[in-house]
Amino acid sequence: MIKKLIGLCAGVLLLLFGASIYSKNSSSEVAAILDQLNPLVPKSELYVKTTAPQSVNGYGTASYQQLAADENGKTRTIQFNGLSELKTDRYLKLSSKGAHIETYEEVNRDQVPESALKEIDTQR
Repeated sequence: MIKKLIGLCAGVLLLLFGASIYSKNSSSEVAAILDQLNPLVPKSELYVKTTAPQSVNGYGTASYQQLAADENGKTRTIQFNGLSELKTDRYLKLSSKGAHIETYEEVNRDQVPESALKEIDTQR
């Protein structure tokens, strides 16, 4: 019984660790769902400079896929939806858990860390 319990715990940990490796550099919806549910994935803040949306559906919800940077300047491609089409060339602070974007808010340029600013200002 104890061996089965230990085996089950090891299997769950292996599954969670494997899921976090799979989603590490992915911006897909599957990666976002896995990261949202995985307790091994830490929460973080990312910064983006808004661009034109990839698409806008019939309800006005805009979908974005763009480069984001953390406070250390490390970049990754992320996907997120805006409640409406966002104004371009604005700075957003995104609260994320891996590929899952929880919230976003507009911030001033001077509120973006310098190393993140270097990365997101050079994209286009």
